[in-house]
Amino acid sequence: MKYDFTSIMDRKGRDAIAVDMIGQPGGFAPEAPAPGFDVIPMWVADMNFPTAPGIIKAIMDRT
Repeated sequence: MKYDFTSIMDRKGRDAIAVDMIGQPGGFAPEAPAPGFDVIPMWVADMNFPTAPGIIKAIMDRT
């Protein structure tokens, strides 16, 4: 099965702690990155790729 590992999805506003909590009170990163730098999300098993269609289908079949 081929899978697209080149398209990166925007995780903002999708309950991704590694992205949504940067610079927020109670967040894990103390502040947003300095101008000119990008955020590097480093969270356990958190990926910026969409879920593979076979996984989505398996979850839907079980519900």
